[in-house]
Formats: sequence, C-alpha cells, structure tokens
Amino acid sequence: MVGERAPDDERDALTREVVALRLRVAELQRAAARHEETPGISLPEREELLREAERIAHLGTWTWDLATGRVTWSDELYRIMGYAPGGVTPSVELFFAAVHPEDRERVRSASEQSLTDGVLPLVDCRIIRPDGTIRQTTSSSSMLFDANQVLRRMVGGVLDRTDSLEVENKLRRTLALLEEAQRFARLGNWRFDPRSGELEWSQEFRRIAGLPLDVVPDPDLFLACVVPEDRARFRAIHEKSLEQPSRGEGLLEVRLQRPDGEIRHVRTTTHTIERPDGSTELRGTMLDITDQVRLREELVHSQKMEAVGRLAGGIAHDFNNLLTVITANLELLSGRIGSCQELDISLQALSSASSLTRRLLAFGRKAQLSLKLVAINAFVRSTMALMQRLVGDEVRLELDLAPELPQVRMDPLEMERALVNLVVNARDAMPGGGVVRISTALLHVEGAPHVALSVADQGAGIAEADRPHIFEPFFTTREDAGGTGLGLATVLGTAEQHGGTVDVKPRPGGGTIFSIVLPGTDAPAEPEAQVPEKTPSAQPTRPLNLLVIDDDVRVAEVTRRILSMRGHVVRAATQPSQVLSTWAEHGATTDLVICDVAMALMRGPELIARLSEIGRRPRVLFITGYSEELVHAELGHPVLSKPFTAETLLRAVHDALRQ
Repeated sequence: MVGERAPDDERDALTREVVALRLRVAELQRAAARHEETPGISLPEREELLREAERIAHLGTWTWDLATGRVTWSDELYRIMGYAPGGVTPSVELFFAAVHPEDRERVRSASEQSLTDGVLPLVDCRIIRPDGTIRQTTSSSSMLFDANQVLRRMVGGVLDRTDSLEVENKLRRTLALLEEAQRFARLGNWRFDPRSGELEWSQEFRRIAGLPLDVVPDPDLFLACVVPEDRARFRAIHEKSLEQPSRGEGLLEVRLQRPDGEIRHVRTTTHTIERPDGSTELRGTMLDITDQVRLREELVHSQKMEAVGRLAGGIAHDFNNLLTVITANLELLSGRIGSCQELDISLQALSSASSLTRRLLAFGRKAQLSLKLVAINAFVRSTMALMQRLVGDEVRLELDLAPELPQVRMDPLEMERALVNLVVNARDAMPGGGVVRISTALLHVEGAPHVALSVADQGAGIAEADRPHIFEPFFTTREDAGGTGLGLATVLGTAEQHGGTVDVKPRPGGGTIFSIVLPGTDAPAEPEAQVPEKTPSAQPTRPLNLLVIDDDVRVAEVTRRILSMRGHVVRAATQPSQVLSTWAEHGATTDLVICDVAMALMRGPELIARLSEIGRRPRVLFITGYSEELVHAELGHPVLSKPFTAETLLRAVHDALRQ
C-alpha cells in the first residue's frame, strides 16, 4: 500500500525523539558502567558493550569538562568525524572546524544559547571529514550540575544519519516513481484493517474518486461515491472477502460519481491478507477504465450502426428498384390514359418514398454527395425562409452567426436536410412554443479549424436513459406523433459522410444543443456552374442502338419499354452470359450500354471490363439504387440514380452520348 507519507516536520520530530532516547540510554549505560557493580560483568566488559552499541547505532558520544576544558570522544564519534579512535586530540575547536561552513554559524549560535538557557535542542548539521566526504548528523547534549547547581560538565551525542537518509531518499524516489506510475496507469490502491478500522488510500486512489488529497480516509465516504445501483455489489464482495479469506481475489466493475457529478468507471480488486495472529486485512486496487469503457461502447455502437447501415443501404437499393418499376409504369400508364387524380396521388406518394430511401442512404453513409465550397453563414441565411415555415408562428427563430469563418466543403442539399431535421426536432421539443437559436462558431479540433452549425431549443432536454440511443436508427420518443426514428441517425450519417460529427449537450437554462461539426478550409470559393436548365439536350438525329443490363428483370423491361417508345432499338440482358453473347453479336453497332452497378452475379464495372476485352470499349451509363458504388473512381462513367422517371432517363442517355 502506498499510503500517505508523514510530513517532514513529523518525520523530523520522530528522528529527534529517537536521538534523545538513544542519548539517554547511552548516558544511563555509561553511569551504570562507572558507578554500579553488577555481578558477572566487569567494568571493561560494560564499556565494550557500550562501544559496540554505539557502533551499531552510529551514535558517537562526547564529554566536555568545563573546569579543565578537556574534551573526550567515544570511538564511534572518532569514526563519524573521520578519524581513527585516538588519532587526534578532541576539542571544541576541532569539532566546529569540521562543521560545514553553511551550517557552522547556526550550530555555534545554538550551542551558545544552550549555555544561557540550559537546554541544547537537537541540531542537524553536516560534518566534513578530512577526506572530503560529508556526513549528515544530528547532535544533542545534556548538562551536568554538582550539588550546588554549578554546571560542571556537558555530555552529548552525535548521530550519523547519512546512511538512513540515503535509504530514506531512495525510498522517497521509489515512492515518487510508484505514484507517477500509478498516475499514468490510473491505478490507485488501498488497505483496510477491519479490526482497527484503519483505512489507507493512495494519492491516485483519491484522484480517481475525485476526493481531496488531504481528506481523512473513511469507508462510508468512499461508499457514498459509488453510484447507488452498484453499492450492494461493491459491499457484498468485500464482505465475502472477510468471511472467506481463502476464496482468492475479488474482481468487480463499478461506477463512481465524483463530487462534481462526473461518472467514472473503475475496476476494483480485493484480496484478503491473513496475519500471523489470525486476524485479516483487506488490500486492493482501483483501476480507472472510463476511457476503455467509452471506447468499448463506441466500438459496439459503431459496429451496430455499420451493420444497420449496410442493411439500410441494401433495403434502399432493393426499394429503389421497385420504385423505378412502379414510377416508370405509372408514367407509361399516364401517357395512355392521360392525367387523373389517382395517378397524380400515386406519383406524389412515390416521390415521398424516394425521399425515404435517400434518408436511408444518408443514414448508411451511402448517399451520393455533390460537394461544393460553401460559406456556412450565407448557407444558413438562405435557409431561413424555409426554417420559419417549418417552425410555425409559435416558435421564434434567432440567428447568432460568428464572423470570419472558414469555408466548408459540403453538399448544400444534404446539409439542408440535416439542418431541417434538427430544426424540426427543436420545434417538437417545445410544444408550447419558444425560441430556436441557429448559430455558427469556429472550433479547433486537434489544431485544425472546424465550423460548428448548432441548433438550440428551450425544451425539457433529453432524458438520461434516452441519451445513449438518440442516434440509433428507428429510435424515437414521438411514436404517437408519427416519428420514424431516422431523423438524428440521418443527421449523423450526413455529418460523418462530410468528415465531421454531431455533438449534443444540455443547454444552460434548459433545453438541448445539437451541433454539426465540419472541417473547415481556407480554399477560395468555387464559382457556381452556369447550367442552362431550360435548354434541352440535343436530340439524336437517328434511332439509337442501346443495350440495357440489369439483373432485376422488371427494371430491365421497363427501361427497355421507355426507350423503345422513343424509337430506339433496345436489347435487354439480365445474366452475364446473356450480356456477353449479345455484345459479341451486336457490340460493334451498340451506341450506349445502360448498366446497373450492383448486381448479384457480377458487378457492373467488372462486366463492362469484360465487354472491352471481347470487343471495342463501350460508352456506358451506369444506373444504381445503392449509392455506395458512386464513391469508387473505377466507374469513370456518368451515373443515374434510381428511381428515375422517363424524362430523367432520356436526358441521362442523351448527356452520356455527348461526353
């Protein structure tokens, strides 16, 4: 146990007591040797025993006859001073000459004062031996008076503390290294004596628990730090350790709540030490594993989100195939029978369904991004009219935009959807109305500039039990209000796809602040591309020979029908073998290959590579309902996302031929 070290003054007081006791024992032994007759032990034998005791204790003694001025040293004092016993004539001057110059005046003043007061306190000083070595000593003396109370002699002793101080300094250094190691490892330890109730804590133990370093250790004080839900388990394992000393080491993970409210996760070990008298004491360690627990939770959450993201992306891919078939066929039906309310409603529903698949792709980090350099404050101002319509009249919007922010590389449309989700959540958190504050700020994350786009509400805040789940897909506290649970998951997915993150914290005074944190850049803004939206694409002057490749038969067929109705010659293939045979026969005259990216038997890019091997390199328009593939540079061709309408398909075909 690394317990609390005694303060220097306490340690020095203890040393002085030891020296005083040794001097008193030496004085009594010398008096007994000279004046008492003990059967069986002669005076020379007694003096030899005294010399041996002084040598072992490194305690030398001296006498000073004030009448004659004669000074005597014991053999051990000679050795302490650096001389052979009897090698020099002792004197007061010789002693003071050996005292370190920095200590000499202090020792002389104490000696002179003792002659006045009759008391010589313990004096620490350094002795310089003739060979130059330095010894650390502590001196004390007593005064001897005659029957008339006249001072006749002074006797004293000099304790050589050099070796003990070196051991003590080594111990101090060892303890300091151990404390430093405990601090780096976040490992504290403790000892408890059930019989006496004595409890010791190391300094790191106190730091982990958030307790003051000078607080008196108390079992109840620490137990109060354990969160209420973990106290019973913590108390039980220690009681079992006392009741069953042979059961071995007890291991337990509990949570501590510091006085400032912070929760720390710790792993405690407890083992029982049996003493020779049959009693026991408890010893143990406490390891702060808060960071490990957080990393573990983040890993589990990340793995779960990744798995659900893959599922969501797969669902979106398959759903987009279905939407493509339904949308295209409804358009074809509309061309036959004309516009009607039922068809219009169905097409509107399909548009909403398409929006849902985009949210699933965003959640799964698989949405296609159109990145631009954007001034974030200008972006926020451009959305205010939309945001005000969303929150209604009972909610007031406020802006707090920081000046001189770096630009952000982002997809404005996707980021607008993320901002809409946060603003709608803020509105719903205040059913009675209130203020929603949209703000921007400059942050530095690991030295790099970042921009925070924050939305703060004045609602009731997030319940502690809900906080770990708010970014999980399909988690919602508004089921009665029709919440899907995809809003915040989508926001997080969008932020991470932009290389950022989402931070959530309580708002001072009540409410919640959500912040999208994105990396900033100092690059100049890119000019907006001038696209003449109303200028139609150039129409081909002849019917086109087209090859449609999709492993979903329904998608392939409806794509073929749309293009055939415009007068083009269209061949459709759903299997790699069918594709290869068709290309071998008609590849030379095929103007464009329309190919799905994600197919079960062979991915689109791989199939296109095979076509290039057996014939000329084709012109390609990729189509996909699963946007993950769009990030791959291997595509190298234009891409059309599913679901698509007849108009967007025809425009994409014409644009692909113009490249």
